[in-house]
Amino acid sequence: MRVPERPIVYTPQANVQLLKDANTVPVEIKVEDLQPSESINRLALMAGDRDELRFRVQDAADTLKAATETELKARGFNVGAGGAVITIKMVHFEANYQTEDLGFVTTVRGSLFMRVQVQSQTGKVRYSKDVEDQATPVSGFFMWRPATHELQESLEDAIKGLFDDPAFMAAILAAGQPPPLPAKPVSPGRIAGAFATMSRR
Repeated sequence: MRVPERPIVYTPQANVQLLKDANTVPVEIKVEDLQPSESINRLALMAGDRDELRFRVQDAADTLKAATETELKARGFNVGAGGAVITIKMVHFEANYQTEDLGFVTTVRGSLFMRVQVQSQTGKVRYSKDVEDQATPVSGFFMWRPATHELQESLEDAIKGLFDDPAFMAAILAAGQPPPLPAKPVSPGRIAGAFATMSRR
């Protein structure tokens, strides 16, 4: 029995300000889902073992990518190739249930853990950070429901923490700048002329 999945809806951040020169920077987002394809024990669930109950996000990589694009556009960035590259490796995005007090009380925890890098088109890494966030745990008697709210909260809090990091914003702006033009080679004739001029002095 595969881990059940639920769709979530990302709520964009409010009162976001446009960044200076962001409209000149194209940003490409690449998201990779590294979560293992695990299954849960159907017999354990039938026996009432809520420690076996987990929920994941439906189309998790696309959901995370869309949330990142939304916040980039809100700050004035253009989503597209040719500038900065944001690579996100999603290690864990799941809600887990745990039972307490002889199985009468159930606590659900949603969490997201991802590795984020910002690179220029030349491959130079300008930002690298592990981002982890956990939604506020919720407890109740015999609670057994899809943890949609907890999954959504963990996503929104993780995205907020990432975009509130000044180093993340600075790395995108720097990575999106075109590489410097190579210096023009000096012709052998000009070099010989310069030596001739110096020898006459």
